[in-house]
Amino acid sequence: MPYKRFILTREIIHGWGALKALKSVPATRAFIVTDKMMVQLGYPDRVEAILNEKGAECRRFDEVEPDPSLDTVKKCLAQVMEFKPDLIIGLGGGSPIDAGKTVWAFYEHPDLAEMEWDEMRRQLPRRSLRQKAKYVAIPTTSGTGSEVSFGAVISNHQVDPPDKRILFSFQFTPDVAIVDAELASSMPPDVTAATGYDALVHALEPFVGGPVSDIVDSLAVTSIKNILKWLPQAVADGSDVTAREKMHLAATMAMAAGTNGTGSLNHDLAHQLGSFYHIVHGIANAVTLDHFLVWLYKYNPEAQAMLAEELGMEVKSTRDGAQKLIKAMVELRQKVGLPGSIKEIGIDEGVFMSQLDRLIEYTLASGLSSQKPTPEEVKEIYLKAWEGAEPALPPE
Repeated sequence: MPYKRFILTREIIHGWGALKALKSVPATRAFIVTDKMMVQLGYPDRVEAILNEKGAECRRFDEVEPDPSLDTVKKCLAQVMEFKPDLIIGLGGGSPIDAGKTVWAFYEHPDLAEMEWDEMRRQLPRRSLRQKAKYVAIPTTSGTGSEVSFGAVISNHQVDPPDKRILFSFQFTPDVAIVDAELASSMPPDVTAATGYDALVHALEPFVGGPVSDIVDSLAVTSIKNILKWLPQAVADGSDVTAREKMHLAATMAMAAGTNGTGSLNHDLAHQLGSFYHIVHGIANAVTLDHFLVWLYKYNPEAQAMLAEELGMEVKSTRDGAQKLIKAMVELRQKVGLPGSIKEIGIDEGVFMSQLDRLIEYTLASGLSSQKPTPEEVKEIYLKAWEGAEPALPPE
């Protein structure tokens, strides 16, 4: 059997109020990559106050947009190159953390920023980091998990529609992740629901879509259990400290499983829906998940039944287990108020249908799925997700 590798952030500091542990991270010049919402909440000010107290000089870039673009990364890079930090901090949801990772790589290797998109993606995994700066990720949403991943999702707007891809490098795993649920407690219910469902898919995909791995599967099961239990409570009552802490750590654990496991088609689908139509990533994951599981059943039905058993469901057969797993995912989506179809999101049907062939092309090019679906299979999933069709396993 081939050997396997498990990569994790070197230090994960978690718990309510963990932000204050930033004072123990060595830094003399710290650059914060964040967004306007974080500024409104006052989070960059809090980070800078901690760093200033220890004598570190700070500068920030707060213009990261949802689904950050390569153009934004390069705009930030110009300021980083001038400031010459020894610490870069990604503060916010997945967008600032992923933009910060990419800026970090370009700062360490400026030639990467000058390369064509595809060549840069090929070269990135070969480059070592940490020669100029270290990286700290501080997530403020309970979903992305980028604080423990070796990926960064960036969109290239030089093509139309933008090409949204995951940039991979084992070097991208941050040096320190500060997982402070207090920072996530400001999320409104809709954001809590969407980010939580994203975390669910991060954990579910490697279990049902990839080969068995005791490390990955144990993290996946624990995080899914906690999400099923605590996400509805976090959506219903954002002030519930226990629910917030359970969800924030579950999101970290889910991505620890996801980034070290096998990616699958649901994220290929969700990334391209987000790129084409600016759909929130967690919502895009939610509207396709049921139909993805139905499609995946023919490849590895035992894994779906096994996961149902691990989650405490009574499983009478492989088919019964898979059906119960799909039902649980549907019920969670409904419970937290996420839409059940693409058309509910408000996309024009004529626009969607006219772009469907290109959407399928981009989805297949994303390449996360180890099962390698056909264009016809991807089209069928999209059409079912468009209508919100009742998920049904194929006849026996």
